[in-house]
Amino acid sequence: MLGGAGLVAGPAAAHNADGWSPRSSYTSTDTGAGTYSVPLLNADVPDISVERVPAAENDEGRDIYYMISTTMHLSPGAPIMKSYDLVNWEIVNYVFDRASIGDAFSLRNGQNSYGQGQWASSLRYHDGMFYVAFNTNNLNGAYLYRTDDIENGTWQRTALGRGLHDPSLFFDVDGTPYIFYGSGGTSAVRLNADLTAIAQDYPNIFTASNYAGQPFIGGLFEGAQFYHIDGWYYAVIITWPSGQGRQVVMFRSKDLLGRYTSAGGVNTYEARGVLNSNGFAQGSLVPISRAGGRTDWYGMFFRDTFPIGRIPALIPATWRDGWPTFGTGGVVPVNGLFDKPIQLSPAEEAFERQKSIVASDDFANDAPHKAYQDEQWTVPAPLDPAEIAPNGSRLDLAWEWNHAPDNRYWSLTDRDGWLRLTAGKVVTGQYVYTKLSNRAELAWFEEARNTLSQRTFGPRQSVQTRMDISGMKDGDVAGLAAYNRGFSYVAVKRVGGVNTLGVVNRSQPFAVDLDQSTLENFVSGTTVSLGAATEVHVKADLDFSSPVGQLWTTFYYSLDGVQWTRLGNRVGPQALDGSLAHFMGHRVGLFTYATQETGGHVDFDDYLLSDVLTAQGRPLDTTALDAAIAHARTLDARHYPADAWAATQSALAAATSARAGQFGTQNQIDAPERALSYQLARLGVLAALPVTATAQARCLAGRAYVAVQARNDSTEPVEITVETPYGNRSFETVAPGANVYQSFNTRAASVPAGSATVRVSGAVAGRDVTTAHTASHPANACGG
Repeated sequence: MLGGAGLVAGPAAAHNADGWSPRSSYTSTDTGAGTYSVPLLNADVPDISVERVPAAENDEGRDIYYMISTTMHLSPGAPIMKSYDLVNWEIVNYVFDRASIGDAFSLRNGQNSYGQGQWASSLRYHDGMFYVAFNTNNLNGAYLYRTDDIENGTWQRTALGRGLHDPSLFFDVDGTPYIFYGSGGTSAVRLNADLTAIAQDYPNIFTASNYAGQPFIGGLFEGAQFYHIDGWYYAVIITWPSGQGRQVVMFRSKDLLGRYTSAGGVNTYEARGVLNSNGFAQGSLVPISRAGGRTDWYGMFFRDTFPIGRIPALIPATWRDGWPTFGTGGVVPVNGLFDKPIQLSPAEEAFERQKSIVASDDFANDAPHKAYQDEQWTVPAPLDPAEIAPNGSRLDLAWEWNHAPDNRYWSLTDRDGWLRLTAGKVVTGQYVYTKLSNRAELAWFEEARNTLSQRTFGPRQSVQTRMDISGMKDGDVAGLAAYNRGFSYVAVKRVGGVNTLGVVNRSQPFAVDLDQSTLENFVSGTTVSLGAATEVHVKADLDFSSPVGQLWTTFYYSLDGVQWTRLGNRVGPQALDGSLAHFMGHRVGLFTYATQETGGHVDFDDYLLSDVLTAQGRPLDTTALDAAIAHARTLDARHYPADAWAATQSALAAATSARAGQFGTQNQIDAPERALSYQLARLGVLAALPVTATAQARCLAGRAYVAVQARNDSTEPVEITVETPYGNRSFETVAPGANVYQSFNTRAASVPAGSATVRVSGAVAGRDVTTAHTASHPANACGG
């Protein structure tokens, strides 16, 4: 039996506003001291493609970076992640809700897309339009999507009609669009002018055999991404020579199409190994703006870190004679530190560090609406259109379904504040991996429709949820899973009207033919009869560090959320499946499935994350939560936009309510603290000093004057500076409620309509803030 409130420790000092200093999010490796460690994110983000939108070409006035990744059989898919510093990222959109409405992507009628679906996207920005190209292994080849608003716009989809392995979209200097692709060799297709069809083929521009004998060539030869830098065309490719690790090789040529345009048809691409260190390989070059118009080019390459997945790393480069060397003299230590390449303001740094690609959730149905959720499909008979149509529920962007969901059988609206999963089909045991030549069978858990999942993160992760099991039917199974082809889960099984809780573990080796019922029997010594209980809290503690390369999971349960009991010993090990049947990192999922009849349902009240495991034996620590609550109570609504203030007050109310209760796990503490700290950090970048400013055009002795008045509406003294085309004036230490006034002589008999800028400088929540306000005035003519 594991205790609750009696173990809570929280020092009094944390109640001071100055004590609020939240640590980086679960998927940030930003140290907060100007450095970061690699790999980034601590989570599965493979096959990355990164694109910059320069400051001059966006509304924010600073460089913005977007990144896309492979999500295979998950829905929604092809996530768009955003960053200002290339270290901290958050998901802002998806390219598609469903890659297809066919059986394979929908886990329907015996079909599936495990390890297939959407692969290796290429993200490009050109002439105000965003483009994404990716290949599908089982959904009729490659597709090109486009939108003019990458965060909120609708994506237009074009089928290219054939497969293009690991495509890289590239716009030549004259705007001609190409897609480079291939494995074992690099080929290209030229697209037509409106990027709706393939116009010409250029097979085998260069191949691995062209570089026979080079020590960096061998094994893999794919994932090409193309760039034009200082008059050279560069290709970045992953290789895996025999007896070596995965590495990055770069190729360059003055001729984009190489032998197709060169004299004598010879291969013009030179090759050089540029990174061979700890398996960091495949990804993008990333441009970073520097003073004087100079550009630095870094690498964003991922590293296999299973069972977490393939994790990207931002790696600096030293360029010499047109070739880069990545890392420190070619070395990139795992967990090594590098200086952040982009410096932001202290408030911006604090906010970026709170951003994440995983999230706790209260299932309040308050996530922002996104255009991909309204994706339009022509639904053929006999499919029910309601399976595809939006159902009024909006999940946080951290969530993805294991295959496209059946929208009839999940809801955030059937019960406020709860996720309802309904068993819409009975598992059959007749599904097989269509990807594998041996046609190995799927487990019932893998066949289950509407498993809702998030990425795992390392090195340790804890997930907690509360389940209402009163709606389950006989033969139903529902619970919380850490899963891939190998999986471990805690679940309730209802048999003969009796609910039993227990743990299931499936580890390697994987059989081809399965007895699904026996496979998912509870592990001996982990079962508990729930009797008349209708609710149960369950917790999964995932440890990726003991040892590295394996996942071991320990499960717990509670009937009141305070007193917790471990369910047997830790289970595992889960490791990389050599068949690559799923070919992604382990995920955490909420699920239900039926073995006898449809219609049963289970409700999930929350999804609470922490990086503290019960087995670590730490006392429950409210220090960060108390500091966040205390800091929030010092803030003044007048300094912030109304919507951001309302969101912070909502998070504060939830955190305060949680603090007033009794804690049983660190998850119950960390989830509200992280939510509140995110909103507080957001307020930090939106902070403004309130002022009432007016401007008038006046006449005096036939001369036109612009008169500006400003009142300090803050509760603290500020400095006010008035700027006009006719002069400036600064006022120091303007008291709260005090007015300043200045009249500027235009030295003319008339003044056109215009404006004055009033800059207010002072402190908000301990940070220096300068806010600009504009006061407009009409034209005025003062006569002769």
